[in-house]
Amino acid sequence: MKKYVAVFRSRTDVLSFIDDMKKNSQYAKAISTPKQANIGCGISAEITSLGVYTAKKLINKNRYNSFHAIILIDNNLVRRI
Repeated sequence: MKKYVAVFRSRTDVLSFIDDMKKNSQYAKAISTPKQANIGCGISAEITSLGVYTAKKLINKNRYNSFHAIILIDNNLVRRI
């Protein structure tokens, strides 16, 4: 199963990012940071493949200081996108 995850080092930034995604009519949900990410504050944002473009746009616009990466987890293989 594929999962797209936006990883941050700050819980505040994760929650702000999720609110911003929802304001842009995109799915975003708080999840425990997957172990495969090897970084973060313990909470990340799950997004859809269709939401990746909006996520990147918001990250560039809002300059979340604690943003680490958007990763794709596919059958326990991890790739930054």
